Amino acid sequence: MKSLLTISFKITPLEYAKFLIASYYRKPTTIILAATGLYSLIMPALVEYGVLDDYNKGLYFSLPYALVVLFYPLVMTALIILTRIRNAYLKQEMLYEFDDEGVHIQGEDFKSDLTWAHIREVKEIAGFLVLKPSAREGYLVKKNVLGADEITYIKNKIAAAKG
Repeated sequence: MKSLLTISFKITPLEYAKFLIASYYRKPTTIILAATGLYSLIMPALVEYGVLDDYNKGLYFSLPYALVVLFYPLVMTALIILTRIRNAYLKQEMLYEFDDEGVHIQGEDFKSDLTWAHIREVKEIAGFLVLKPSAREGYLVKKNVLGADEITYIKNKIAAAKG
């Protein structure tokens, strides 16, 4: 089948970090933990400086726990970047070809073919189009190398394959 759209790009570690942080901070659990951590840092300070008389200590964490809860996504992002810095996916140019059958992804040392029916969903996160063949796996496509018509084409193909 003739390729209808071919793009090539490289994902930098900084772009990947932005994607990971945006992914973490979208989750309700992370938002609740971050709010609780922020509460645990702000409320004791407000009481100490006389702005408030008292606060609900049932929601209070000690300072180390509050910092961990608040900065959990940043810490996890740093750990993932450090462990994946050697990952070839972040170092090589990726070639994506889109046609009527699906998506064909090629790197320097691998090739992957996905039919449109195998892509469960598509998400837009932090400048990336995420093609998700499963709940835990996703292929990142930079949105800045795609036009609005091309993004619509990809989304329509996935929606049509789902029926």
